[in-house]
Amino acid sequence: MKRLFYLLVFLLCAVQFTMAQGLRHSVCIVYPEIQEAEKNIMGDYSLYMARAGLHSASRALSFYKEDGTFGSGVVVAHEGEKYVLTNLHVIGYAEKATIVFKLHEKTLRYEHCPVVSIGLSDLAAIKLPAECEMIPLSLYEGEILEEAPIVAAGFPGLANNPSWQLTRGNISNAHVDLRNGKNTIRIIQHTAPIDPGSSGGPLLVKNTNNKYEILGINTWKVFAREGVGLAISKEDIQSFLATLQNPQTTIRHSIDPLRSMPGKDWLYIFQHLPEADKDSITEMDWDLPFEQALKVLDLRDSLIATNDGKRFDSYATRIITNLDSRNHLHLIYDNYFGVNQQITVRMGHDWGGYVITGVQVSVLLVDAMKEGEMSEPLGYQTCAGVLFGGYLGGQVPIQVGKYILVPNITQGAAGGFLATGSFENGYAINTDTRIGLNWHMPFKYCDLVLGLHYALDLLWTPDNLSITPYKTQEDKNALNHYLQHGIGLSIGIAF
Repeated sequence: MKRLFYLLVFLLCAVQFTMAQGLRHSVCIVYPEIQEAEKNIMGDYSLYMARAGLHSASRALSFYKEDGTFGSGVVVAHEGEKYVLTNLHVIGYAEKATIVFKLHEKTLRYEHCPVVSIGLSDLAAIKLPAECEMIPLSLYEGEILEEAPIVAAGFPGLANNPSWQLTRGNISNAHVDLRNGKNTIRIIQHTAPIDPGSSGGPLLVKNTNNKYEILGINTWKVFAREGVGLAISKEDIQSFLATLQNPQTTIRHSIDPLRSMPGKDWLYIFQHLPEADKDSITEMDWDLPFEQALKVLDLRDSLIATNDGKRFDSYATRIITNLDSRNHLHLIYDNYFGVNQQITVRMGHDWGGYVITGVQVSVLLVDAMKEGEMSEPLGYQTCAGVLFGGYLGGQVPIQVGKYILVPNITQGAAGGFLATGSFENGYAINTDTRIGLNWHMPFKYCDLVLGLHYALDLLWTPDNLSITPYKTQEDKNALNHYLQHGIGLSIGIAF
């Protein structure tokens, strides 16, 4: 009898082991396929959504743009087709996914599987190719009982690699209603350990035939409490599977509306919405964070469509925060403390928002004296010079409401002719350093830019031409050089 008992225990354990291993033919790894251009968009919006206070959305976007992100899924059958059921937040904005089954004897990989349906309950369905022979699991049809034993299967990360995990626990709350935005999701709370990467994997229970069936889809883990896993219930799964022949369109599963709008521009629009609208967007915590971004654009369009939105229209349609690639034209006046003056026209371009380059033309007005024989002065005259050159500099745009303050520093170099009236014409070479602050004010088609700066110039002239109030060098064979400084104003446009 004792031998028979041990034999039955052995056979039971063998059956349990075989059933557990068989789950590998039904539970898979889901890799969302996100293109590099989409990752760049997500990274850009992740930064500016964080600055808007939408930290949850920002973190979600950071997850999507990382290489090698993954989750779990389970094979189901519907209307003669095989699908992988997973979480919407696992596949994110991907239109296709790579499905991997890690069996003991081999690894099966199915690439470019289309995402065919998404649901309001954080569910998504990915269609498997016809040649896939993996085994679909059925939904549990019995009653969900608290304290019932359950199993969670999936591929959480281990050293950033998906690793098969099968954990056991019990149902601790069979019916939890969880609000997700405007929608209510039916949740099963359980004690089976789940970890990041388990999302989308099945919560399983045995039926009367001792076979595993799907009780729910693991979706969240409450890290603030021990032993609290949350799974979307079979009722919501059934409702979702019924939509596979008619996919839902209530969620805009696309980033196309945001491809042509940088995150900076979106942030500017967000910051100029009415406070009530901003608060309502901040309170949203969707699994698809771009829904918040799209909501901002919806509200902008709504404001523009109203009569009282015309002022908003004039600013919102002219985005001023995007300094990444813009041209600008400035008229600059420098006064060297009442002695000499200079007027400069600059045409430049912003590169990446922080580097500025361009060309400049200056009119230099100076009081000059030419010496005659025996170093006798011939008198002072006002001389005009025209100098041609270029400049290079850096800037740091700082947004203040709808305006931008831009601290900047530029280094220019120019040379040209100096007309000396009754004297012989000469020449001048000039290098100018300007340290200033520009103030950008938005209008519909361009920005008005006002600036204030400190100018430090080094000027070279011929050896026999002296610029007041400075004297020539004693060495008559060398160029005269003068260091002059003063303050300046500028006005310009950026477009």
